[in-house]
Parts: sequence; structure tokens; C-alpha cells
Amino acid sequence: MTKHIFISDGDKGGVGKSVLASVICEARLAIRGRIALVEGDATQPDIALRYTGDPDVLSGILPLNRAGDASLAVSRFATWLETHNPDDVVINLPAGASETLNQQADLIRELADTMGYTLTCFYSLGKGDTPTAGLIKSLKSGVLSHVDPAGQIVVYPAFQGDAHDFVWYGHEARKSFKGKEIVMPFLDNRDAFKKMLSTPGRLHELAVKGAPDWMIIDRLNVGRWLKSAVAAVSTTFAEE
Repeated sequence: MTKHIFISDGDKGGVGKSVLASVICEARLAIRGRIALVEGDATQPDIALRYTGDPDVLSGILPLNRAGDASLAVSRFATWLETHNPDDVVINLPAGASETLNQQADLIRELADTMGYTLTCFYSLGKGDTPTAGLIKSLKSGVLSHVDPAGQIVVYPAFQGDAHDFVWYGHEARKSFKGKEIVMPFLDNRDAFKKMLSTPGRLHELAVKGAPDWMIIDRLNVGRWLKSAVAAVSTTFAEE
């Protein structure tokens, strides 16, 4: 059975990387039953807190946004990975971590190859020129440049607009892009979205059972969104 490392990367902030990481976790839990989650920001381990106490989620909090000390950050991740050797790993990158990992991208790929992992990187875009420049840089010399095209996933966060509203959509570099693109749907009911973010537990279970302060409509809204979000992410998964 193939082992996987899924990286939730992207623009510096406000593009939904953490929500996307949660969706990947939910999708892979449905497939594998057990996953490992790496939170790259020790000060805001949002996703790790969601799965606290879940026996099927192995969480590691490893600072990956260590500007000027990329080698140490990657070495600690490598040690954690070799120690636990999980089948599925989801990495939630914080703002600024891309620059750290870009410096060690070749080492990350070599580590994955040596340990038998397939790399998949989801790059969540912002709409403007700067996010597109960051994506192009990653494709040329960063993390994405060391990921096979089948594992290069550009993500359009729907809460920012339609795909054609993004600079990347009409950019010349997109014509030669050989990876995949998905649209990450958004939960437009703000009350349900806020409750989802603030309530710990698996998203699938919350959609079924809710929580004491949830209304039925909250569960229905979260469930409909989660189904479409998992479907979008799952189209990128290779055959097991």
C-alpha cells in the first residue's frame, strides 16, 4: 500500500490552508482509518486541537516556519517521520513556512523517496499578482518543483471568487502547468462556519451529531459543504 505525504501550502495567509488540511484529514480518515497530522505552527495548532483525543489521529506539532533555520526544521520533521512511520501524513503549513521548506525542498523529496512516500502538495491561491508569483516560484524552484505533476494541486478558494477571477487563471505560466486544479467550496452560512471552526471533533461526526449549541440547520449546512469539499479533494488522490 502506497504511503502519502499531503502538504497544505499556499499564499501567506487568508486562503484557507487550515480548513483545507482538515478536509484532507477527513477524506483520508475515510479511506485509511488512521492518519498522522503535522501542525507547522506551535502557537496555533488549530487542526491538532480538533483531533485531540482521537485515537486514529497521530498529531505532531513541529515548528516549520523557522526562517533562517530551515535545516533544523526539516531535520526535526524527518526524525518525527522516521520514528512514527505513519502511512498517511497531512502537513498543515503556517504562514511563512513555504520559505523555510523551499530552501530544503530537494531534501524533503529525497526523504520521501527514501522512506517510500508519495508527495502531494495542495497550493491554495490568493487572487492577485503576488500569490501567483509565489506559486510560479514554488513551481520553478520551491516545494512544487520537487513534486511530480500528478501531485501538484492548485486550489482556488471559492470564498475569494470564481476561478477566472484569479490572476493565475489567465497567466501565461498556467498554459504549461501539468498538475491538477480544484475549486475548494466555501461554507457561506457564517454562523455554521464559525461553529464548525470553534467546535473540536471530526467534521464528519459534527455533521451527523452536531454539538450542544448547534441547530439542525448547522449540521445540514456543514454536512453539505463537507461532502462537496471532500469530493473536490478526493479527485486528486491516486489509486491506492
